[in-house]
Amino acid sequence: MRMQQFLIAITATASLLCSPLAAAGDDGGPPPLPRKEFCKENPGKCEEARARRRDFCAANPEKCEQRREEMKAKRAERREFCKANPGKCEAQREEMKARRAEMQARCKADPEKCEAMRQDTRKNYQDRMGGPPPSGSKSGPRSAD
Repeated sequence: MRMQQFLIAITATASLLCSPLAAAGDDGGPPPLPRKEFCKENPGKCEEARARRRDFCAANPEKCEQRREEMKAKRAERREFCKANPGKCEAQREEMKARRAEMQARCKADPEKCEAMRQDTRKNYQDRMGGPPPSGSKSGPRSAD
């Protein structure tokens, strides 16, 4: 049960940090793009994030390898769980979608508070990993342009 809660929390955090979906603001612009489309339209931003990650991993190969192995094991465990419990797995997915939608609504209603939470999450990540997140910006709000 703890592992399931942990995976849900990780997924939610990753979604907020790594997804252009979290960049929604009050500007009423177009809906956010999935990562592949975003990178096609913004190759410079994506390449900059990849370069930061490559630099971090070059300086800290053991941390990157350890993280890769941990994530690989967690994904395998999750796949096995979903094979054994397809109904529970689908219910968890729906719950995550609802939470994500709720968080997006909160961020749209109060962008400053949302950005403060992002900054706090980035700081915690840096403290834990020893560097900035690979897909996050170092400062300022993110945008899909």
